[in-house]
Amino acid sequence: CKLRKKLASATDGNHYIETVWGRGYVLRDPAEQKSVA
Repeated sequence: CKLRKKLASATDGNHYIETVWGRGYVLRDPAEQKSVA
């Protein structure tokens, strides 16, 4: 939880770590999120 908060504060509130149920965590690519938006 602390790592998520630190990354969010360093990246203007963007969330790059997601929880995948049954698998663990995924670190999302920032460029991938911009192309979707």
